[in-house]
Amino acid sequence: MDPNNDTFVLHSELERKGKVKPVHVVDVPGHARLKPKLDEFLPRAAGVVFVVDAQDFLSSMQAAAEYLYDILTKATVVKKRIPVLIFCNKTDKVTAHSKEFIKKQLEKEVNKLRESRNAISSADITDEVELGVPGEAFNFSQCQNKVTVAEGAGLTGNVSAVEQFIREHVR
Repeated sequence: MDPNNDTFVLHSELERKGKVKPVHVVDVPGHARLKPKLDEFLPRAAGVVFVVDAQDFLSSMQAAAEYLYDILTKATVVKKRIPVLIFCNKTDKVTAHSKEFIKKQLEKEVNKLRESRNAISSADITDEVELGVPGEAFNFSQCQNKVTVAEGAGLTGNVSAVEQFIREHVR
């Protein structure tokens, strides 16, 4: 299991006249064994697309929140103000949760993680930046970098939110 690496042209770019600029995308799957690989790519990242399964969200919510927390507290992400798009995939399915529900649940889970991890001595925390406003419930608007939530469905090609995010942030 390895990260996938490729350079391609966005579909929306193909429709434009003039110079077409390909983008380099690295896909680091969410498996725990690959988490350290993310550190190799984050310092060079122009943006992070964090994909959650909207259909199977509740069973993976805690693991997703932990991974997202790790990304949002990385010093490189905060210092470089790397924008993060939380993309709720499979929203075309009848049993999928809405992006609003997913956003609210992730904020609650990240808040729990923030409270429990802040209780740990700061000497034990490496390369982590404190998240949110002390004394307030966490929400993504408190992040120093821009965090947005969007929805779509990769299987049906409804990924315009991802394309727009890439077009906005990749130069």
